[in-house]
Amino acid sequence: MMALLVCTTGLGQTNKKESIDRFLELLHENQQNMGVVAIYTNGKEEYSKAAGWINAENKKPLAGDTRFRIGSISKMFTAVLVFQSIEAGQLSLDTKLSKFYPGIKNADRITISHMLHHKSGIPNFTSSPVYREKMYKGMTEKEVIALIESLPVELEPNAQTSYSNSNYYLLSRILEKVTGESFARLLDKKISQPLKLTATSYGKKINEAGNEAHSYSFDVASGSWKRMEETEMGIPQGAGAVVSNTRDLATFIQALFEGKLISTKSLNDMKAIDQGLGRGMMVFPFYDRVAYGHNGSIDGFESSLAYFPEEKTALVILSNAVGEYGFNNVALGVLSYWFDKPFELPSFSDKPVELSSEQLKAFEGTFANSNLGMKIKLWVQDGALMAQAEGQSGFPLAAFENDTFKFSAAGIVIKFHENRDKFTLLQGGGEFIFEKQ
Repeated sequence: MMALLVCTTGLGQTNKKESIDRFLELLHENQQNMGVVAIYTNGKEEYSKAAGWINAENKKPLAGDTRFRIGSISKMFTAVLVFQSIEAGQLSLDTKLSKFYPGIKNADRITISHMLHHKSGIPNFTSSPVYREKMYKGMTEKEVIALIESLPVELEPNAQTSYSNSNYYLLSRILEKVTGESFARLLDKKISQPLKLTATSYGKKINEAGNEAHSYSFDVASGSWKRMEETEMGIPQGAGAVVSNTRDLATFIQALFEGKLISTKSLNDMKAIDQGLGRGMMVFPFYDRVAYGHNGSIDGFESSLAYFPEEKTALVILSNAVGEYGFNNVALGVLSYWFDKPFELPSFSDKPVELSSEQLKAFEGTFANSNLGMKIKLWVQDGALMAQAEGQSGFPLAAFENDTFKFSAAGIVIKFHENRDKFTLLQGGGEFIFEKQ
């Protein structure tokens, strides 16, 4: 009986792997995604697949160990370094920002805990036009601090969660001040060396010869991938400057949850979710499972690191090119196949159709689903049908045949019924009927 169970499990794993392979290859073939996906359980690699190119111009293929800029997953590394400094007595969660940067508004009321939790109220400096003008040229610490100090403050400390790269930039600079070492050196000394992470370091200019991927966006005019510019990596620091690969990231998060980097108390402090965010960590619910980790985005790179404690399973998705299908849908597909949940393989054979503004007006109105307690407004704007759920931003819908509309970036499909007085919304495997009010 045990042998039969083992064989059955093995067959299931094979089918899962083949399904994910087919899914990722389909995305690459249709210029929807390039990247590497890996799944580890108990520190052992269960699955790895690379689909796409390190260099799209000369078609140099990605490999399973290719290094990527990981964006805000860097914040997990920064948070770990902060908790290590707290455990060493160099900082505390109650240490005030004013001890290091008194010129920042409300610094005497902002703590290390607030910054870790994105509850400081400090505005996001990477949203500033000044940053966008200089992001490819570089900014000194003095320039970044001056920019942060100049930004208008709209939130009081500890009032609410508001995601801001400024928090983790400041935390990495504070680490440098209390340790006397650069953030790059701390990353290497405190995390990479102990865990033997050979591919994880502070990023520099992308080195293709060193197995680092370039990033791309899809250029509609040419119908091909266009290389993205590179952020000058002296700027992001602990907010987004780390480079790594799937193996190192899986090793890192496994070690974190096994207590090899910080204490159980510190890990619990990281995992304490408030208004959707922890201290350097996010929570990812998936059906009846819960994972902890972080997402990242920088210069066209998209990434996700998630750990399911109950299953001791780490999922790593690193993309260097994402099309209209959207990164979230890539993650949803991989998770659905791995955990045996329903998922429809996307079809890219359907092409959008052009409808005039007059034709689109037939779909206008406010539609509601009483079970969800949600209303969605549809209206025509600048020749496109727009959709907006209450309390959310509006987004454009692409028209397809048979009264079908799609917003591919979020995996949303809206199919109108015959009289157009109701539609079925499909997203994430769910189907919801909305009726016109």
